[in-house]
Amino acid sequence: MTPHDFALLAQEAYTAPPDIGRVDSASRAIVRHTAAGLVIAFRGSDNDACWAADFDAFPMDVDGIGELHRGIWGAWDAISTQVLAAIEGKPVTLVGHSLGGALALMCAIQMVISGNSPSAVWGFEPPRISPGPEFGPLLAHVSITLYRNGNDIVPMLPVDWHLPVPLTPIGTPEMPFDNPFDHKMEKVIAALAPVTA
Repeated sequence: MTPHDFALLAQEAYTAPPDIGRVDSASRAIVRHTAAGLVIAFRGSDNDACWAADFDAFPMDVDGIGELHRGIWGAWDAISTQVLAAIEGKPVTLVGHSLGGALALMCAIQMVISGNSPSAVWGFEPPRISPGPEFGPLLAHVSITLYRNGNDIVPMLPVDWHLPVPLTPIGTPEMPFDNPFDHKMEKVIAALAPVTA
């Protein structure tokens, strides 16, 4: 599967009823069996519960990991048992846009700690998840690709916080400075679309 295919799955997580979690919560995912194997796609921010999780941007000490974004870890924790049960120790690719990308990273962290690393993580414009880089080495052996479309501001927040890998730039900025207008899933999909002759 291509990055474009994974972006389409991240978009589907916004429109399909969740297989895990409640539609009115910040904790939702779809489970898909693809040509590349099992994929869990986490839904991004689109309701008040999501915004509450996003803006609960305070460090929380998580045993064995270090400090993580409290709101996002809480959103992950609410569905972690169901997600891990759906995975059942099988190889899995984790996907998500925005909050969904951050949830995919939280899932990867917990999977690595439990000794069952995911096959890959594809994150599209996730916010930063930790005030410190301590969790980076924990995920060093996991294939993680994180994208930033144009000058999207979301992956740059919270300021001075960290993601486990550098962002891959894609797309054309709508404005010459960080902005929320480049944070649209449709723009990510267009930027990753296969080139046709």
